[in-house]
Amino acid sequence: MKAIKVVAPPKCGGVARAFFARSKLLAMACTEFPMQVRWLYRITYLYLLLPFILFCLGWLRLSIALPIAVLMFWALWRLWSQDSGDSAPEQKSLSFLLPAIFIAGLWVLLSGVGGYAFQNWDHNWRNAVLRDLVHYDWPVVYSAPERGPIKMLVYYAGYWLPAALAGKLFGWKFANFILFAWTWLGVFLVTLHLSLKLKTSATKAILLLILFSGMDALGVLLLAEDYPALWPPIQHLEIWGDSLQYSSFTTQLFWVFNQAVPAWLCMALIWDDVAAGSREDIKLFIWSLCLFSAPLVSIGLLPYLLIGWVQQMRVGFNSFLKGLRPGLLLAGAVIFVISYLFFSSNAAAQERGFQSPALKDVVAFFLLEGGILWLLLALHFRRDPRWMATGILLFAIPFAQLGSGRDFVMRASIAPLFYLMMMTGEILFQSAPRVLRIAFYVLLLLGALTPLYEINRSVYRTYEYYFLLDESQRIPLPSEPSTHLEQGGAPEAEHPGALAADDIQTLALMDDKLTKNFIANVRQSLYYRYLAPQ
Repeated sequence: MKAIKVVAPPKCGGVARAFFARSKLLAMACTEFPMQVRWLYRITYLYLLLPFILFCLGWLRLSIALPIAVLMFWALWRLWSQDSGDSAPEQKSLSFLLPAIFIAGLWVLLSGVGGYAFQNWDHNWRNAVLRDLVHYDWPVVYSAPERGPIKMLVYYAGYWLPAALAGKLFGWKFANFILFAWTWLGVFLVTLHLSLKLKTSATKAILLLILFSGMDALGVLLLAEDYPALWPPIQHLEIWGDSLQYSSFTTQLFWVFNQAVPAWLCMALIWDDVAAGSREDIKLFIWSLCLFSAPLVSIGLLPYLLIGWVQQMRVGFNSFLKGLRPGLLLAGAVIFVISYLFFSSNAAAQERGFQSPALKDVVAFFLLEGGILWLLLALHFRRDPRWMATGILLFAIPFAQLGSGRDFVMRASIAPLFYLMMMTGEILFQSAPRVLRIAFYVLLLLGALTPLYEINRSVYRTYEYYFLLDESQRIPLPSEPSTHLEQGGAPEAEHPGALAADDIQTLALMDDKLTKNFIANVRQSLYYRYLAPQ
């Protein structure tokens, strides 16, 4: 590792210079150091690939898992050798990144990840997944009689595996700490990718990610009949459209962090042609990792991958074929096949079809949840096929149904919303007419109420728990294991007297409708017959 020479920077003032000789910490904060782009991508590839390698070693037969693990490490080595246009690394000071690091950590803290702040209702299920991954052998099998159903955890649980492995070694609290640190790292990596792509500071990039949202407040004000309302400012505004809901990035982190964080990273890599070296084989490999971590999100991301393929083939079909390296294509295909066979063993994944919401409701929903921004972006991006794909997806997704509930609408929309944010960021942070930027800021300020309400709810409930409730008012974990969990109501009123949404001690005892999203009978599945350890 190359040593970093600490010198007194000329930008530090006289007092700082006097203190510099006695303070190593200040010296480090003011020191210039090379932030090499290649290492950002190397760490990102490792971050995305490590959970899949752990999954293979725990969920596949050893004779299958070891060759796949070797193939994945080879793919990682090829990706690490990829040139990221880093011949002249940009000089950044540590103080340049510290605000973004702090904001990312605070954001993750308030999300409830790790259990240090208020957790929304969905954390009941996510805590249960992590607990079972810690306490059960891998793969997680709840019952395996000689005849009848073999019940197994079949869910996109890869994100938890590094934390669960740590928990097996050092216990439940350490698992939660590693989950918090893992999420913090992931969010910061996303921030750096956004900063590089949008050519702005890391602080501005993460603030855009945190505050970007559709104008749910207008939907609540004009169309909501009862709940939610704009007062008190801790309500969940995004459910104003009933079965139609697009989640802000803050909501994604606060409710479904296990899908959101890896998906954001995959989308940032696929958007950035420079990072992938304009290589479609790398993008296909990254998309397969998105499928493994967040399958519903990967469906919304697929059109952008196909757009890249078409654009490359239009430049030259022969050169496009020559640029596809068989090794990376094979690695991506393996991830795809393993993920598909595993997830398809859950019958809940087979529920698919179309919804028929009223067209006027979809139009109003589309306009408020990004459509107005999308139309304004036409002034700058109308010739970009990704702009067209974003609008089509945001309008069409509400008509599709995959799995139970409204999960498909909420998760498949993450990809077009992410690219809508990216295009908006280019308008805000790069050269664009002042009038256009002012219009975007007005729309973004209206949309920012949604994530601010989510954050405010967490701040309010966390403050209440630590400073207003005495020990007698704090509710401990339930003494009896739960077998049924009522659907969440108003999030601000969930599990009063407790921070953690931790009513489910193990999924093994659960017997309600939502459990089928996590547990499946795998006896007849191709995964169990040919891939699972016997």
